Amino acid sequence: MLGIRQVQPYTNTSHASNKNLPPKAKGKKGLVDIISAGTREIWNKKVSGTQMEKLQKIIQDKYGVKFETYWDFHEWSIKNYSQFWEEIWKFYGVISSKPYTQPSRRKGDRIIDVEWFPGAELNYAENILRYRDDGVALICVDEDGNEDNVTFAQMFEEVQLYAAAFKRIGLQKGDRVACYMSNRREAIYAILAAASIGAMFGGPLPFYGAKAVAAIMDIMKPKFLITVDRFQFNKDEIDILERLPEIVNGHECIEKVIIIPTKEESKLKDIGAVNNSCFLDDFLSGGKNADGSVPDLVFEQFPFDHPVFINFTSGTTGLPKGLVHSAGTFLPLLRDFGLHNNLDRTTVTLAMQPVGWNLWNLYVGNLMLGSSLFLYDGLPCFLSKTAFWDIMDKYKVTFAFIVTSIIDTFEKEEIVPAPDCKLEHLKMIAVGASPVKLQNVDFILQKVKPDVFVGCLYGATEVIGVFSGFDYNTPVYSSQIQCPALGVDIRIFDDEGNSILGKSGELVIATPTPSLPVCVWNDEGDAKMQETYLSKFPGVWAQSDEAWIDPKTRGMIIIGRSDNTIKQHGERFVSEEIYWAIHDIEEIADSICVAQSNGSGDGRAVLFVKMKNGHILDREMIMKIEEKILRELTIFYVPKVILPVKDIPYNLNGKRMESVVKKIVNTNQLPEVNNIRNPECLKQYYNIPQLQDF
Repeated sequence: MLGIRQVQPYTNTSHASNKNLPPKAKGKKGLVDIISAGTREIWNKKVSGTQMEKLQKIIQDKYGVKFETYWDFHEWSIKNYSQFWEEIWKFYGVISSKPYTQPSRRKGDRIIDVEWFPGAELNYAENILRYRDDGVALICVDEDGNEDNVTFAQMFEEVQLYAAAFKRIGLQKGDRVACYMSNRREAIYAILAAASIGAMFGGPLPFYGAKAVAAIMDIMKPKFLITVDRFQFNKDEIDILERLPEIVNGHECIEKVIIIPTKEESKLKDIGAVNNSCFLDDFLSGGKNADGSVPDLVFEQFPFDHPVFINFTSGTTGLPKGLVHSAGTFLPLLRDFGLHNNLDRTTVTLAMQPVGWNLWNLYVGNLMLGSSLFLYDGLPCFLSKTAFWDIMDKYKVTFAFIVTSIIDTFEKEEIVPAPDCKLEHLKMIAVGASPVKLQNVDFILQKVKPDVFVGCLYGATEVIGVFSGFDYNTPVYSSQIQCPALGVDIRIFDDEGNSILGKSGELVIATPTPSLPVCVWNDEGDAKMQETYLSKFPGVWAQSDEAWIDPKTRGMIIIGRSDNTIKQHGERFVSEEIYWAIHDIEEIADSICVAQSNGSGDGRAVLFVKMKNGHILDREMIMKIEEKILRELTIFYVPKVILPVKDIPYNLNGKRMESVVKKIVNTNQLPEVNNIRNPECLKQYYNIPQLQDF
């Protein structure tokens, strides 16, 4: 068949030996080698007066230690993690009604068996709402053309009203409030109101369809749901109201559905098909006293580990897991935004991710520093090639996190600042959510702003806060994660659980941190938690990511998910290595690479390629792909099967869905999939003759 060719091994055994390889196949070993060869210093400046320096001085004076470098400080923070988190508490003046007896107390042998700040009683919302003045808390802009600023004083008053309204309809400690909306201010009011009472908050991404959202409602069993009638994202109109009957009706646990009308005409919509529903104004009016006043906002006091958030994993081919996080998760956020990002009352943070994405939870913590949050509801690229950067410039954004896939799109479509767009206030761009490529960093420094701090960010749905950190006074190397965050003991383990350096392996966290979840929701006996994160290597947290630490720079590279590992010719590699090798073949629009196993220990890589319009995957193109992988990597990595497809499946977070394609390839069955942008494309990967004879 034209465009399909199986690549034969160089030997007749399943284990190719080096002596049988052509000369140019020797030497290179994969993605790490590519990155190492291109590694260069992209930042080496000194910035005085940072929050990091101020805390370092306090600790040095108090404990009689000396930190010559960031790495000295980091080592102290993990060896003395209990004292470190206590110093964060004191440095930022955490508000609590009762003092703690000690910073931490061990309850068992597992990394999560730690009680943080026992004896203390506090409230998450009270700490977030510490500023109540006329400083700008929220800058709200959407694709409908709405622009508004909300001060810290106004935000406090809104939370006060929301809390009163929730109390009037029966919200209590331990209840759940679900949120299903785009990136709007009302979500922030709702989480802080719920947290003030002691309720829990969470929900799905607004891009999820009715069936996926209903599944999360089944797990979460919320008492109330707050949502919108519709929203616009990158020019696409998304109707939420039409999904609500299927989501809500039949869930007796949902006592009230609060619908935010996003336009004036939205108030005329018929919501009668949604059980127990009302518009936002009707809900809020119930929170007022007879004279129109609003009851005082009371911050109920709870222990540090009282649950506040439920974060849901993608649940790609099964039910998502709900990771429960505590009230005290603002502490690692103070470290991240305050120390590592050096944010304060003069800064503006771009926040584009809605509820359902872990980053939204992180951004809420930013408010505790008095820093402004710029809530952009949508993606403005459809307006013009320069619109994204124009908006960043107009609202004086200081810090922006941009997912890798968006940077890829910006690069391909030449979405760059206009010549008169100087981005004078922009100090830091963080890139992450999937492995960062060398060209991503080059694009930012060459096309966006040459003197901006570019950092690779590494976090996960499972944690509040991030695993990686930034320091303005430490060198940064292209495409490497600069350093682990303070208090985070990142190590790389081999298959036997030995700590390794300069070799790829599984990333683990080896020291307790309050960033880790309290539990998995509805996980009797911690069975899911134990199996997923704690059983592979006893005593540490295994994140299931493949990583490598540079022994020279100490920077880190996330290679990909360890469960996306491919074994071929006895060699082990991940899909990302193939993507890196062929990313600059101009005729290719996209690709996805997965492992196929025959059950006897043998495996092979299968590469699916989406070609750009006007190009086909013929024999000549296949040879070009093979030669590029051979040149950049090694013969061991050349996929044995290369096939054409019309589209590549992506989840709603912008990540390729290797696990789904792998399941189809290995079972020849189409699984039921949640969290997918383009489900119609999955049929291409089913029942392919060339994959049935392995």
